[in-house]
Amino acid sequence: MKIGWKICLLLLSICVLAGCWDRTELNDLALISALALDQTEDNQIQVTAQILVPQSQDGAGVSGASGGSNGAARHTVIRTGKGLNMSDALSKLQRVVPRKLFWGQCKVFIFSKSLAEAGIHDHFDFLIRHPNPREHAYLLVSDGKAADALELFPPIERTSAEVIRKLTELQIGIKVTMEQMSMMLKSDSQSAALPFVHILPLAKSSAPFQTIPYIMGTAIFKKDKMVGEISEKETRGLLWIINKIKHYTITFTMDEKDSVISLNPVTADIKLIPNIDGDTWIMTIQVRTEGTIVQNSTHMDPMKPEVINSMNKEFERVVKDRIKLALQVVQDQLKVDVFNFAKVFHRKYPKQWAQVKDNWEALFPKVEVRIDVQANILRTGLVNAPGGVPEEVE
Repeated sequence: MKIGWKICLLLLSICVLAGCWDRTELNDLALISALALDQTEDNQIQVTAQILVPQSQDGAGVSGASGGSNGAARHTVIRTGKGLNMSDALSKLQRVVPRKLFWGQCKVFIFSKSLAEAGIHDHFDFLIRHPNPREHAYLLVSDGKAADALELFPPIERTSAEVIRKLTELQIGIKVTMEQMSMMLKSDSQSAALPFVHILPLAKSSAPFQTIPYIMGTAIFKKDKMVGEISEKETRGLLWIINKIKHYTITFTMDEKDSVISLNPVTADIKLIPNIDGDTWIMTIQVRTEGTIVQNSTHMDPMKPEVINSMNKEFERVVKDRIKLALQVVQDQLKVDVFNFAKVFHRKYPKQWAQVKDNWEALFPKVEVRIDVQANILRTGLVNAPGGVPEEVE
């Protein structure tokens, strides 16, 4: 009896053991590094995939890439599919790729400007609903045809998708993932902002297509449609307001002619403080920032109290001007609450918010914004005298 029970248990355990009958080998997968979405003239969706070429990822492929655009081309291959929607287009794309499309390495999704202006709801719904695209992949808008950004052969990185990913993570502009975009569109303001991708002009010594995509400016969305764009300078003001400012340099002039000072702020703490006074809705942007002098082309000694106080005031003025510039364009002209003032008011004044939420689009441009900036220069660098010149020599 004991032997019979053991045999039965052994047979049952064999039945529930996981096998390899449904495995998918790496050699059977096409690794997508980036996907571009464009709208065609006949109002269909065109998807362009940048697919990694496996044999180019070893040491031989890297050394070959240094020889020029022909070597770089072996790192990726571009394939395109067109359909009525994303699902249809991707099924057409699969017909021209002999391996199963794999999304695990896809970190970049680019919408063309024309597609973004027409609305991205259906396409974004596919990306969020489908289990394969990663929620931490980055979303961007291309100034022109989105597929053009994937056709490039960057001279340093292996793929243009890797260039975009690294530039995004440097946070020189706004950084938005699929997850964050979904939260933005579901927020009280129902607005969003995505970074703009441009293509760097070819250098004189570069081979054809041997350049990179780069990030400059921001696309502004109301619900799922792009309604405008803001410049790089205005984007800096936006980053200040939403407390996403990172790795930035501030340069300003003093009273002297052609005298310039550059700072690398080391900390920046921004708070949005809402207040309702009668019928007036007020938002105070409170900024506390500190910085270090990295270049001083003036003849002023920042170790003197009166000089450092003057520099601090100019530091505050520059920060305040950048915030005002962003408010002027986004609040007064575009009238889109990408600052997420709605969420802040909703959190502090839930009853008042319930009364105006359906009319927030009209109320937002009327919100009175007050800017409170305190900026201090903590360190003057490794030298005290301007330009490192000894005081007695000046």
